[in-house]
Amino acid sequence: MKKLRTILMLGLFASSICHADTIFLDNHPGIVNGSTTYDPETRTCGKGKYKVFANLDQAARALSGADVLYVRAGTYCRPSVGKYREVHGNKVNYWTGALAINASGTPKKRKLVSIYNDELVIIQAKSSVSNYNPDPADNSFKSSSHYYPHPAISISGAYVDVMGFKTYGQVVISGHDITLENCDLGGGGPHMNQGQVVAINSNREGGVYNVVVRNNKIHHSCWGESTGNGAAIMCYNASFIVENNEFYDNYGPDIAIKDTGDQEGRDIIIRYNFFGPSSLTESGNVGLAGHNQDRLVDNIYIHHNIFLNKTTGISFRMEPRLEHVAYNNTFVNCGQGKGETGDIGDWLNPIINVYNNLYYHSKPGQKFYDIQTKPWSNLNSDYNLLFSTTGDTQWRHLYRDRCSTLATWQRYSGKDKNSVWKDPDFVNPSGSRPEDFKRKGDPGSIRDVTGSKYGQVCGGYVTGNEVIGVDKERGK
Repeated sequence: MKKLRTILMLGLFASSICHADTIFLDNHPGIVNGSTTYDPETRTCGKGKYKVFANLDQAARALSGADVLYVRAGTYCRPSVGKYREVHGNKVNYWTGALAINASGTPKKRKLVSIYNDELVIIQAKSSVSNYNPDPADNSFKSSSHYYPHPAISISGAYVDVMGFKTYGQVVISGHDITLENCDLGGGGPHMNQGQVVAINSNREGGVYNVVVRNNKIHHSCWGESTGNGAAIMCYNASFIVENNEFYDNYGPDIAIKDTGDQEGRDIIIRYNFFGPSSLTESGNVGLAGHNQDRLVDNIYIHHNIFLNKTTGISFRMEPRLEHVAYNNTFVNCGQGKGETGDIGDWLNPIINVYNNLYYHSKPGQKFYDIQTKPWSNLNSDYNLLFSTTGDTQWRHLYRDRCSTLATWQRYSGKDKNSVWKDPDFVNPSGSRPEDFKRKGDPGSIRDVTGSKYGQVCGGYVTGNEVIGVDKERGK
């Protein structure tokens, strides 16, 4: 499948560069805005055959008549506020990016907005700001690109692939059938003062759907309702896939899901991501928080992720209409520090399904579960692997420590009857990269549990060949 995707990607780049349906954005000195004689080999006008723009807005609007927009190496931002208002009027639009992609493709002919080759293309939300707020808790709206009143990129069209950009500021996705891939996304945005790096949010009828956020670095979210509504990826009225991303240095949760109205018949899938630790907050960095406030998406599947050094790995809130399950995830040293609730936590008493997960602790005072679920029939937990090198760990229920061993937890709750206490034998248990949490030996010889429909192995690495976090080979 990966080889086929690579061939398709190479074919896309090769074919699109040879047709008149390709346009360019280039702010290289000497570029004539609107020229039809652009030569991508020399980055000059006069002897080529392609249309080129030096202006972000004009290039984005011209995409409606083209299939591909390539952006050349450089740093791009919207004009100053005064210049912007000359073009767009006085109304500040929190949804319109410096690069505002409004054009739509079709299911058979998608639009592509991409960097050219492997060039470094930076999109700034604010002119001359290529830094992250040194104090992510600051809400003064002055320190950096976080607080400029517009995103770096907005995508409101449909059937569009956006690839390869580095951003300082928010990315807003309000269209459908959108792919955001292979980007370095940093700097939270202003929407609702919640500091998201990526906001998946729409007021359109039917919501946002068929969105794929894949193979990106997502980091440096900032001030907002950092433990409630704010998140590096904040999702409203949306169904989507988030896969093979790396999250780190975020202020508040990495992903939060809310208000999935009008999403019946659609699923949310979160898989193969690396939820890394954060150095930006003492109040806690949750991996996945507050799922599905209004229960109108059909299913939520969370699997084959790694959560490292999170105060809470997954915090359940409410269940979707049909099924919500977290399986084959690896939790390493979660449930510690300020604001901790455990590897698995909940509030508002949802249905919780957790199977074939691996929970590993090497520090004292950590918590496997912090469960408010009542009655116990709402918790379906089994076929998991749990281990602590210190022996100092807890299972919490209704705000109290209830158990300190797996056996007492099994007797107290009646859950995890087929779960095991076992050293997972990581390659490097004190490491900081996804591959450190592969397990030694032949993956085919690992047998943790029997009888689970999710297999015999616990944790994110089942075969040892899974790619968790950014796939460096994707698109090559």
